[in-house]
Amino acid sequence: MSDLVPFAAPESRCRLLRRLTEVAFLACVKNDVERARRIARGIDVVAPGGREAVIACVLVDLAANDVEAALERLDPLARANDPYGMAFQALALGVVGRLSERDAVLRRLPCDDQALDGLVAALGSAAKVDQEVQDQ
Repeated sequence: MSDLVPFAAPESRCRLLRRLTEVAFLACVKNDVERARRIARGIDVVAPGGREAVIACVLVDLAANDVEAALERLDPLARANDPYGMAFQALALGVVGRLSERDAVLRRLPCDDQALDGLVAALGSAAKVDQEVQDQ
């Protein structure tokens, strides 16, 4: 497969990588962590260190309850202000209860990416609920 990808149009390659990442997510949802891990490794072969490879590996880490590994993988994307990396970083920080760090990431996240609006809204709502619980 990696022999074919360099010849694909950039938009086709991007769609392929996103679809593979979605398949990895579905494998995680079905608690098939090993299948998700194989898919993530395959994505990393096709696009080493790329956003989709990182996100797929993060999904596997989260499914395997290794949040610290997920945060470590996400750090370079978040530092580069990649909105997807930042959104997943906020998600992972929320999972481990590092709410002030999560909120700081959410404040830095760009608001002009329609693909992320739903996730950011959900994370923002979770932040409001967390704050209400803390205030009680």
